[in-house]
Amino acid sequence: MQDKTFQAKRKHHYVWANYLKRWSTNGRDIYYTTITGKIKYDSVLGLAMDKDFYQLKPIDSFQLEVIKRISAQSPEKLQEQHKAYFSDFCKLQQAEEAYNLSATKNMGVDKAIYATKCNLLENLHACYESDAWPILNELTNGNLNILDDDKNMIKFMVFLGHQVTRTKNFKDIAILATSNNSTELGIKLKKAMEDAWWFISYMYGMNFGASLYFSRKQENHSLLLNNTSVPFITSDQPLINVHPNIRDDVFKAPSESEFDFYYPISPKYAYFISASHRFEKGIITIDENTVIELNTKLSKHAITHIFSDRKEILEPYKKLVGQNIKKAGEHFENIKNS
Repeated sequence: MQDKTFQAKRKHHYVWANYLKRWSTNGRDIYYTTITGKIKYDSVLGLAMDKDFYQLKPIDSFQLEVIKRISAQSPEKLQEQHKAYFSDFCKLQQAEEAYNLSATKNMGVDKAIYATKCNLLENLHACYESDAWPILNELTNGNLNILDDDKNMIKFMVFLGHQVTRTKNFKDIAILATSNNSTELGIKLKKAMEDAWWFISYMYGMNFGASLYFSRKQENHSLLLNNTSVPFITSDQPLINVHPNIRDDVFKAPSESEFDFYYPISPKYAYFISASHRFEKGIITIDENTVIELNTKLSKHAITHIFSDRKEILEPYKKLVGQNIKKAGEHFENIKNS
């Protein structure tokens, strides 16, 4: 039997498979939209994932400069955390370079290095998921008091931060935003973002999670209860900004006060963080029109998949999937050509 140390995890889920199981009636299979707009029913294990999505890649001097510049926009303590995590990743790169320069070659070492590059970031995300799992279980049972414990709040906000930045949708939007410059430097920057995205996305997730935690007392945190006949759906971009000032046809960074974050956690419950104070704090029962509104916005933000426990629930939303990424592409292409 192969040592698990050498087993490379190549199927990287950018949406947690166990999270998607909350929309499964048999603990495995789920209804979802395909890239061609059809609705299929299959195991969550093959969905919302790309091979080697989080695999560590070598960082060159230009990519390092890009990472440093992005990090420099963060508070000092977060910059220190970025540096510490990045240092750990660099140790692997340095060890691999030293090994490649040595005369000694060993199949076991080769496999171990490859597996570590595939598994390191994937395992980090798994740690955040493990921390959030008991919290999600309590929220799904309507227990919002679980977040009265500050340690649980920290864990959950960090988890939510990564639910935004670890997805393929977030990556594609970010890369699109750098592709409107056709100069030599612009092309070089786009490639650097693509190649170093494995760490850049992780860094963004750290920042976003910290921001959610430190602003928690200024915003309303609500657990939305859906007792209507229309369940919450979820998507391959499960946490989205639904602030009323955010328009689908305008692509600009929202201000610090323009954040209403919506995250469905089951067909019956969703978590809502509102700077607008749209909902009061606590458990809020919502009506069917609100459910349809949130399902609609989630569908537009999806890149390929929306998910439900019932096929008929996805039918009215499937034509909306991919709208935002399409509009973003058109927007940035117009900028490039202007």
